[in-house]
Amino acid sequence: MDDQLEISETNKEKNQIIVNRKYKFNLWYITNNTKIFQCTKCKTVKKCKSYIILNDNNKVIKYENKHTHPGKEYDASVSIVKHKMKNKIRKTSIPFDINPKHI
Repeated sequence: MDDQLEISETNKEKNQIIVNRKYKFNLWYITNNTKIFQCTKCKTVKKCKSYIILNDNNKVIKYENKHTHPGKEYDASVSIVKHKMKNKIRKTSIPFDINPKHI
């Protein structure tokens, strides 16, 4: 797989994968040794069928690249930046009285 994967999180602090800074995948369900992520556009009019299966070590087992919509680079980039900001706030020793969940 030549695609670039980045781990991020949703506003509800759930795991999210961003592929090539264009497509976002949210955790759908977990089985014995795998995590299955589906494209965030699966429940829209486009009904995207793309999904990613990861093993316990977060290695890609399968990437079904069947997107029915163009990628949104802006939305994906915003998600990545928000995730990095939240991590910085969580790790800082200075209390800002900022809840990272509200960023």
